Amino acid sequence: MSSTISNPGFSSIATTKPLGPCQVGDSVIFVASYPKASIVQIAGNFNDWHPEKTQMKKANDGTWQVRIPLAKGVYRYRLVVDGQWQQDPWNEAAEPNPYGGMNSVIKVD
Repeated sequence: MSSTISNPGFSSIATTKPLGPCQVGDSVIFVASYPKASIVQIAGNFNDWHPEKTQMKKANDGTWQVRIPLAKGVYRYRLVVDGQWQQDPWNEAAEPNPYGGMNSVIKVD
């Protein structure tokens, strides 16, 4: 698996689409709502915890999204909103990390 994750160029998202991660085929689409954010990224064990490798794209409705191809397995990640690392508030699956915070978790089948 490549360590560089790219956004295939989503231009908009339906407002009825659920927030959080959603597996679609062999990819996971991550959707978050941060209308006032300047930049939203994801850092996780799928990109060596480098948020600059996975920048989300902002839609007109203030949501951000990115599609990441992922092999079967369990992945841990955090959202990075304007430089601030945080747990994904739209994903209830989480576990403690060694730094005193929580990592969000997704299982790809």
